[in-house]
Amino acid sequence: MTPVYRQVLGSDFDRLHPNVAWRYSIDSTSNVAQMGTGMLESVYISSALPPPFFWYYGKRNALPSKTSRMVPFTQGHYCYRDEIGRECLAVLRSFDYTTGPRKLNSVLVSGRTGLVDYFGDGPELLYPIEPSVTPAGELLLESGPLRWLGRGPKIGMKGPFATQMKYIEGWDEEHDRFRCDATVRNPMVGEILHFRGWFTVSDVACELRDIPDEAWPLNLVDREA
Repeated sequence: MTPVYRQVLGSDFDRLHPNVAWRYSIDSTSNVAQMGTGMLESVYISSALPPPFFWYYGKRNALPSKTSRMVPFTQGHYCYRDEIGRECLAVLRSFDYTTGPRKLNSVLVSGRTGLVDYFGDGPELLYPIEPSVTPAGELLLESGPLRWLGRGPKIGMKGPFATQMKYIEGWDEEHDRFRCDATVRNPMVGEILHFRGWFTVSDVACELRDIPDEAWPLNLVDREA
């Protein structure tokens, strides 16, 4: 199989910094997982949205739970093919707040028309993803408008309700580690959330039977738009 980002980026994948390319070169035939540990220097949750919104989606591992700084975190990458044959990259994140860990889980799927990122246990949220490579060799992910999938509020995701995500990951030569910066914005509210920081990564042998149960959403969703 071909790793999900190489499938979409094609020859542009080779413009990634070598360490970023290494990080995203595993697929469902690699028998490898990647484990990252690091520090989120800033986690921000907007106060403009009602607390039940973040409580609901936080409980379903679809959003961070609160604003903080210097939050240790871990991140695991696991690759597999789902029941309908799509190549998948599951990303299991744990934000280790002083009040206890909270998780942010997603599954990136190489779908029929491109990449789709499903967030949360349900999954709860869907983002169509457009990847690109920056001149500095960073991986840049920009989403189309958010789609709701779970049992939460159902409102149109157009115009003032459109919510989009931007994620950038690159290599910090000075400190010999990765950096990440994720932001979700809405045209009315502005910045809804962000998390940014640094981490290191190592390969770990991982066969299909070793992949954690939470790497699979509770429901198989073939909706991609």
